Amino acid sequence: MRVRALLSAVLILSSGACIDRINFDIGSSTIFPVVIDGYISDQPGPYRIEISKGFDIESKISFKTPIAVKQLVLSDDQGTSEQLTAISQGVYQTSANGIRGTIGRAYQLRIELLDGRQYESKPDTLLPSGKVDRVYFNFRSEQTDEGATRHGFDVFFDSSTGAGEDFRFLWKFIGTYKVETNPELFDTLCVEARCPKPLPCSGYVLDETTGEINIKSSCECCTCWIDFFNDTPMVSDNQLLEAGQMKEVKAAFVPVNQWTFMHQVHAEVRQMSLSQQAFDFWKAVKAQKAALGSLFQPLTGKVPGNFVQTGGPEGPIEGLFFATSISSNAVFISKKDVPNQSFIPPQNLIFRNTCVALFPHSSTKRPDYWED
Repeated sequence: MRVRALLSAVLILSSGACIDRINFDIGSSTIFPVVIDGYISDQPGPYRIEISKGFDIESKISFKTPIAVKQLVLSDDQGTSEQLTAISQGVYQTSANGIRGTIGRAYQLRIELLDGRQYESKPDTLLPSGKVDRVYFNFRSEQTDEGATRHGFDVFFDSSTGAGEDFRFLWKFIGTYKVETNPELFDTLCVEARCPKPLPCSGYVLDETTGEINIKSSCECCTCWIDFFNDTPMVSDNQLLEAGQMKEVKAAFVPVNQWTFMHQVHAEVRQMSLSQQAFDFWKAVKAQKAALGSLFQPLTGKVPGNFVQTGGPEGPIEGLFFATSISSNAVFISKKDVPNQSFIPPQNLIFRNTCVALFPHSSTKRPDYWED
């Protein structure tokens, strides 16, 4: 009897990648299923691989559980290989000066679990990415189902396929905006009131004797850069193609709210080359996500992975390891691009915590590309 299972597949396409939940038909097994996700590119490393347990859709445990492995080795078809190092539970990484993806070479991942199971991915060839020629945007307003008016920007891009003969791509949108919060105003319940307790990273300290709050250093957790992503994978198989060009492809919608346009938005589009097996995976993921909520949703979601078992007790494995080259382009959308400043809601709430605690996919590290 086959059991429909829901496996947590975290497909890391950049730092702070979004999380997709993907349905896999894994069959019955008393050994937990494994999900492996990651890629190698022609961009400088290090490259990260995430390994986790899958879970049955009928299980009460429905979250991603990272797992440790005995060995994880990345190799190419020219004899170069590197053993990855664990940087946290279930997260493995190459060295900064280690193996690097090269167009035309094929790459393979080998894994050995602590219980003796061994798997390897099918070799995946790194193909040319073409080029994202430009990224641009258009403001629009629309009525929501609740009757409210929503304002925002549609982000588009034009790209070209380059000289390659394979025109299969995955397009990734990464938006980034900057926010500030007030962790120095953090407080805690004491008796029947709220008492100030500034967070240490805010740079403020409470004088227990006088009750005064004094600044001692600069804040390390007041300012964050937040990433957000397209919800559904965008893939192309000679679609929208005209003389090697793809024009006016919509990448994402950037809403206008008090957070996104506290300053500005950096809108980036990445074009990632795909082999046939990687394209089949991402196309199936896109179809599955499109089917959610549909009357015609399939009873099982079969997403083709590219791993095979080579040893140890039999156990299911899903996910994808692939090789890709990447072209990217980006544009800033500023507050001045909003045609009416009244469309930006006033920032009238005080958030008394660190920005990292308040926003997912956030970092206090200023991106190299950011401009104030």
